[in-house]
Amino acid sequence: MVAINNHSASFMDLSTSYRRIEQRIRSEMEEVLSSSTFINGPKVAALEQQLAERAGVAQCVTCASGSDALVLALRVLDIGVGDQVLCPAYTFAATVEAINRVGAEPVFIDIDPITFNLDAQRLERWLAVHGSARVRAIIAVDIFGQPADHDRFNAIAARFDLHLVADAAQSFGGAHHGRPVGSLADITITSFYPSKPLGCYGDGGALFVRDTALAERLRSLRNHGVSHDRARHDEIGMCSRLDALQAGVLLARLTIFDDELERRERIACAYQKGLGERLLTPDLPAGCRSAWAQYTVRLPEEPGEDNAALTGRRDAFMAALQKQAIPVRCYYSPALHRHPAYQTVVHDGLIWTDRVAAGTFSLPMHPYLEPVHVEQICQAVREQP
Repeated sequence: MVAINNHSASFMDLSTSYRRIEQRIRSEMEEVLSSSTFINGPKVAALEQQLAERAGVAQCVTCASGSDALVLALRVLDIGVGDQVLCPAYTFAATVEAINRVGAEPVFIDIDPITFNLDAQRLERWLAVHGSARVRAIIAVDIFGQPADHDRFNAIAARFDLHLVADAAQSFGGAHHGRPVGSLADITITSFYPSKPLGCYGDGGALFVRDTALAERLRSLRNHGVSHDRARHDEIGMCSRLDALQAGVLLARLTIFDDELERRERIACAYQKGLGERLLTPDLPAGCRSAWAQYTVRLPEEPGEDNAALTGRRDAFMAALQKQAIPVRCYYSPALHRHPAYQTVVHDGLIWTDRVAAGTFSLPMHPYLEPVHVEQICQAVREQP
């Protein structure tokens, strides 16, 4: 059995990041407090400019949360009642909530068992069989920080005349074939929830678009539909503005963001080498850079094992690790179509969604995980029967 030291690994660590930039954060907040500009203003404008430059797009529009960002994306694309939006069931509920909130109908498409992202082949097959008359958009989720195959989804979207929305709530900082997350779809959204790779100290979100006119409409929608000259309400909008204090936090966090991404990458490589063959580790396609929001592994299957048996064995494996003071968590198990709120959603069978949900769990992943902790975790995993 592994001998865990007195300072066991934490699943996530927000305090160390704060200590690194404490003075910068205090300075940013003091500037906001002294200015008395708490909504929008220069801090939000500076943040949007920096984020747009990082994403390689013309415009970034911040908002109150990643969930609102999804709603705003669908609203600005005029998606609503009578429309269908294709998305995975292996994701956080916010992805599907946004579709429901605009009055559209979600359709669940199965995932790839290797990447855990939406399966482009299954999506294309569904469109070929059922047609695209009512389908208006695809939401491709970058699960656990790994960008989906957006090149393939862009091609499918173009073929069927659909919009592509990238749900990059977990993947900002990642890249696909040298292109940063934020520039891979018609509209990309991200979240600044504290546990995300780039998190603030509350709720926050953003949208990335190439088109300036689209960005201006998003800015109106997030602010009650008020026109640019504030003379009228052009349409029914939302109250979804990022406050200036959170913008200041994010400006401070951006000063260490690249370093934190590199640390996450090193930890992921250490896991890959240290876990051996006891677990199936993330397999990134060539040219793909993950933001490593989570490090999610999968228990190898046994011959003839059904999903219930796999789930039971996964849960026992996690319990054994937890007894050794190793924090592990299970996400999206069961997947959304198994929850009461979403059991009536149309889907394509979701065979791999159920299988992946039955056998996956996440190991600690944050920039300040020490090498000794990674080795302890790997050793504990290797020693499991």
